[in-house]
Order: sequence, then C-alpha cells, then structure tokens
Amino acid sequence: QQDLKTVCGAAVEFTSDAKAATIVVGTPPTTKAFAKELKGKTEMYIIEAANGQLNIVGSDRRGAIYGIYELSQQIGVSPWYYWADAPIDVHKSLYIKNGTYTDGEPAVKWRGLFLNDEAPCLTSWVKNTFGTDYGDHNFYAKVFELILRLKGNFLWPAMWGWAFYADDPENSKVADEMGVIMSTSH
Repeated sequence: QQDLKTVCGAAVEFTSDAKAATIVVGTPPTTKAFAKELKGKTEMYIIEAANGQLNIVGSDRRGAIYGIYELSQQIGVSPWYYWADAPIDVHKSLYIKNGTYTDGEPAVKWRGLFLNDEAPCLTSWVKNTFGTDYGDHNFYAKVFELILRLKGNFLWPAMWGWAFYADDPENSKVADEMGVIMSTSH
C-alpha cells in the first residue's frame, strides 16, 4: 500500500471483496486462481495481469508476500530503500503488461540474515534511531521487511547483550505476524 502511494500517489484501500479489487492478493483456498499450479509448492508466487486486474497468489503466506514485494521492486522500490537510502522511482502512471509471471520456488530452504558483531555500531544506531538499548519490535520489523523484500525467510538475531525473546515480548509476535522464522544462539 505504501509503496504504491510513494511511487505514483495511488490511494490504496483494502477490501475483502475480491470482485471490487483491482489487485487481489491471497493464497489457495482463499483465492481459487492457480490452486493447481501452486499445490505442494513452498514460498512460490504467481503474478497475473489480465482484464484490468492484477492477481498475486502465493502457495503460502510467504509466497504471497514475495509476490507483493516483487511487484514493488518492479515498480521501482528497492528492497534497500530504508537501509541504504536507495531512491524510489516515482512515476505519474504505472502500466502492467498482461501476462503471468513467477520465479518458481526458492532453490534454498533457509535464506536470511545473521546479525554478527553488532556492537557497537548496530547497537549504537538502534539506540539513536529507536531509543532503546536493545532491538525492539520496531527495529526488528524493519529487519524482517528487508528479509522478506529480498525473498528471505530467516533471522538469526543479535546477541551482544540483547535477548530477542526477553527484551521485548512483541518481538516474537512481530516475527510471527510477518512470517519470519527465528533462530537463537547460546
């Protein structure tokens, strides 16, 4: 929603009425589109533009998320827009060519980040940016978004005086809501 607004100023409204929507996002059985093609697949998406409607269908929740972020990248939003200040392309209008697109299932099961040697640089940045002495759910939401935009699924969190589950009870809730798999150390 924010990516479309930033790129072209479109005011996107969410609805559960698929017939009223121009962009439909879902997974089988919520949407019947591509149920056969996605059956038994993991983290796969199909994007279809036809008859003035865009369907983004994932084999599972992460597949649908990857499809959304693929569209975002195609319209000019880099996965690194937040972390590396990558400029976002702004367009007066967006056009999507009719057709079907997928990049298939990921070739590697676990894909993500390991935050290593995070002190003092990352810990100082977090304190200055988020106002906490540890990685709270606002910080991790930004990390999870990057992981998902890069079609990852996994985070091994920081551990220099931080404890992912103990520092902020909201951390695990945000990981679950966003669909990121967590590991722990020590």
